[in-house]
Amino acid sequence: MALLEIRGLVKKFPQSDAEVLHGIDLNIEAGEFVVVIGPSGAGKTTLVRCINRLIDPTAGEIFFDGQFTLGLRGNRLRKLRAQMGMIFQDYNLIYRSNVMQNVLHGRLGQMPFYRSALGLYARDDLQQAYDLLTAVGLTDFMHVKAQTLSGGQMQRVGICRAMMQNPKLLLADEPISSLDPASAKVVLDQIKSLTAARGLTSIVNLHQVEFAKQYASRIVGLRRGQIVFDGTPDALTGDVTNYIYS
Repeated sequence: MALLEIRGLVKKFPQSDAEVLHGIDLNIEAGEFVVVIGPSGAGKTTLVRCINRLIDPTAGEIFFDGQFTLGLRGNRLRKLRAQMGMIFQDYNLIYRSNVMQNVLHGRLGQMPFYRSALGLYARDDLQQAYDLLTAVGLTDFMHVKAQTLSGGQMQRVGICRAMMQNPKLLLADEPISSLDPASAKVVLDQIKSLTAARGLTSIVNLHQVEFAKQYASRIVGLRRGQIVFDGTPDALTGDVTNYIYS
């Protein structure tokens, strides 16, 4: 059984008559590094936000690790989201908090409320946060406020925060869209290495086809809310790419 199963997924926003997602069928196996490509408006962000229930689909079914996700509410929904680390396009950090505090926030969904409210993190959590910051080269910035960092550094903090959840699935929505090519490569290298070391399943939205071909084990092409390509990087020809972005 696939880790993630999506059947007939449809999303239509109330303010529009058009369907952003139109009948998506997709299986993701454990350990895959899947990159979703497509032009702006193709539905990439909507897809990942339906997966972790930041938005609810209009129709269809989603199963994660054998569990039907669309009926979950309250604590059961929080437990689902705790198993899905999310890296955001706009970083989504608490900019007035320091780097270590931002990373530790990845544990909040799995802690009792009184401990999270008081910031009472376990020693193992503190060690894991330190180890993650070491892995991405940010130990010298642990006590620096997030608002002082560069975009690439902020995104590396976001990676660490997502990893602190110890998720089964990592979702990344255009994590390099605001970065220069050198910083983008650093961020993707670290996403790839950290997920590979932990055996995580990853779904990464990218606009840059060359990066997709370099890092993905599998590429899914979205065009106008439909999957028009699903295969290996080698199978993504120039003609197929032109069609996806036409």
